Amino acid sequence: MTKEPYYFDPNEYEFNVDSKHGVYIIHGFTNTTYETKDLAEYLGSQGFYTKAINLPGHGTTPEDCNRVEYTDWLEYTEQGVAEMAARCDSIFVVGVSMGSVLALHLSSLFPLNAAVFASTVLEFKDYFGTRILTPLLHKFIPFRHKRLSYSKKIRDELHFFGYKVWPMSAVNEMRKLTNLVKSELTKVKCPALQLHSKIDLLSIPENISLVYEGISSETKKQVLLEKAGHNLFIYSPDQVDVFKEIEEFFISHKTPD
Repeated sequence: MTKEPYYFDPNEYEFNVDSKHGVYIIHGFTNTTYETKDLAEYLGSQGFYTKAINLPGHGTTPEDCNRVEYTDWLEYTEQGVAEMAARCDSIFVVGVSMGSVLALHLSSLFPLNAAVFASTVLEFKDYFGTRILTPLLHKFIPFRHKRLSYSKKIRDELHFFGYKVWPMSAVNEMRKLTNLVKSELTKVKCPALQLHSKIDLLSIPENISLVYEGISSETKKQVLLEKAGHNLFIYSPDQVDVFKEIEEFFISHKTPD
């Protein structure tokens, strides 16, 4: 099995910085730009200015992640989009997993040209553990190994991106973030592309309808993938199709040059 650092990237990336069509890309919980760099590089080659960032508490250590509050994620991404808006004519946001939750929030605040919501996690697979036990126990049990989130039949076959553990205080902050963003869904009105895998092991199917039916966008498109996993932007048999879907959706909603 490949060692974890191969799936871990502490760096942030910018491509095609002279373009006036900006794309702000947000990774998932405990992950890094490892899962977003390929998309950023691809869209950069297609004429967009792209920025792939690491959220506060990510790309460093699980201990750092446990010291972060969900408002830190909100403030960091709000500032990032505001800075991009100051230099670009078109603004797009892409998020995957918790990054998609943040993308929904940003879409409720900024007049975006369009947004992509991929593998969104607003409702949790382990409802009782996340909603009930985590708020009570996160200060006493700071970490939980990611393998324990999966059945014994498959856990040793999986690759884990970013940290090897769930930082439990950060999980509690993600819980708070989802509570906020669920209340903001009707404020999302920009053109929206929703991507989700039918074989996603982390985001339950209920999240698909929750987002698609909850947002107020007049223009929205849903694409359900057959072969990609939860991390939709890393290499998979669906990766090329995913990138093309995003590219074409953004091209159709660019501000004219």
